[in-house]
Amino acid sequence: MMVCVAVELGICFQTALCYSISPSMLCRYTTYCFNLKPACLSCSVFSMADKNSTLKCTFSAPGHSTTLLQGLASLRAQAQLLDVILTINNEVFQVHKVVLAACSDYFRAMFTGGMREASQDVIELKGVSAKGLKHIIDFAYSAEVTLDLDCIQDVLGAAVFLQMVPVVELCEEFLKSAMSVETCLNIGQMATTFSLASLKESVDAFTFRHFLQISEEEDFLHLPLERLVFFLQSNKLQSCSEIDLFRAAVRWLQYDPTRRASASQVLCHIRFPLMKSSELVDNVQTFDIMVEDVLCRQYLLEAFNYQILPFRQHEMQSPRTTIRSDVLSLITFGGTPYTDNDRTVSCKVFCLPDAGGRQFKELTEMEVGSSHSCVAVLDNFVYIVGGQHLQYRSGEGAVDICYRYDPHLNQWLRIQAMQESRIQFQLNVLHGMVYATGGRNRSGSLASVEKYCPKDNEWTYVCSLKRRTWGHAGATVGDKLYISGGYGISVEDKKALHCYDPAVDQWEFKTPMNEPRVLHAMVSANNRIYALGGRMDHVDRCFDVLAVEYYVPETDQWTTVSPMRAAKKKTKTCIPH
Repeated sequence: MMVCVAVELGICFQTALCYSISPSMLCRYTTYCFNLKPACLSCSVFSMADKNSTLKCTFSAPGHSTTLLQGLASLRAQAQLLDVILTINNEVFQVHKVVLAACSDYFRAMFTGGMREASQDVIELKGVSAKGLKHIIDFAYSAEVTLDLDCIQDVLGAAVFLQMVPVVELCEEFLKSAMSVETCLNIGQMATTFSLASLKESVDAFTFRHFLQISEEEDFLHLPLERLVFFLQSNKLQSCSEIDLFRAAVRWLQYDPTRRASASQVLCHIRFPLMKSSELVDNVQTFDIMVEDVLCRQYLLEAFNYQILPFRQHEMQSPRTTIRSDVLSLITFGGTPYTDNDRTVSCKVFCLPDAGGRQFKELTEMEVGSSHSCVAVLDNFVYIVGGQHLQYRSGEGAVDICYRYDPHLNQWLRIQAMQESRIQFQLNVLHGMVYATGGRNRSGSLASVEKYCPKDNEWTYVCSLKRRTWGHAGATVGDKLYISGGYGISVEDKKALHCYDPAVDQWEFKTPMNEPRVLHAMVSANNRIYALGGRMDHVDRCFDVLAVEYYVPETDQWTTVSPMRAAKKKTKTCIPH
């Protein structure tokens, strides 16, 4: 008899196995045909000339695992081959040991690790609920689990206890999808109880985004002290005003009279100095604990002092005066179209909240328009100094007016004017002081230098530069201030590097730059000073400077590095974190 096995694959591969037959029986055969995917088959083919050759094929049935589970579930439903009974509070579950051991490390250890339960027909389980165990057993036989908010805590507790990792992951996904203002704190408690880090991160992020809404829920009143403090001390509550956070904290404190003893632990994280004066008087001061508790009274006094002594706010910095933000923001001030037909100067102020943002938002305007002003940041206050209020091509429009912008309160404060009007000068911060160097005004170029003391709100002259200069650049490194290039008298002035030591109030020349520069930029990084961009004027022409070089104070040497690809003049720079 002849038996032929014909195998047809998705790639049209065909072969046959033939055994010794008689010619008269060639017409009698049986054909087996299969349609298979190439991934389901592994074959080894040898020359048919070799009598001992074989064809070895490995097949897989993708639906077998489903069929197997269905078969096991059917055996359970028909009470066949069941070999153990699990009991919880008089509820009985008949199951197959091998099924539970295959999907639970807990049961695997119980049934194969030499424990006494391995030989018992009836096992009483403790540490899980009957409702949770039922869902776990159903999952073991079906790979499916039905979840809702009524059963989720029982199921999750059972899954963690019995080490059913897939069920734990499914519970996490369900809880993330069920997150809402009403459920989030309860879900957070489950995440903490069962040590689910990923779920806890999702809860925290959701809470920060919706804190004020959540604070109106009943669950908020049962929040543990440490969790409330965790949220109130965070900079991620950016969309909440301090007065609203204060009201939420007060609601939590008033829910339980025993919490009054913890008032200072909670309220120390409210940033009272950043509130409006009217809020402090009308809403905060009227809450009795703010007067009765010694520490809370100090928080209130700190806020009032901060409000009434604006020029001394630099020395009053504390965690409660810090803006709730973890990112740096870009702020633009004023400016001008710089055309011959339009001499207007803007007073607009715009902010780009974070580096990934695409839209500027408008902040409180300046009192008057300003362009070509110098800007410096000290203790997160922004100083806008000098410049001009009408657009001129020379220094005749220079002004001495100075302002301080407070991003904490989005307010402007006019501070003491400089001793001299200045434009195209340098403004740098060193040792808590603000230094204005050189520049020009209607009298011509300047060599004078003055410093501003925030505490005294006063500008005073310090040692002048050795030469008049404007259009220069400046940076600080260590304890010293460095000024480079700019318009002077000769080409050598455009290479000059001046160094100021505030300890002795003296300027001295250092090794000049390799390239003459005006209207360029300097920036310090890693104890080096980089000079970038600018231009070089020559007779009736000017040339862009592409060269970049850095200066090392310890060696008093300049080193040239790779040049810029495009020309930049009137360059400004920053150091990204």
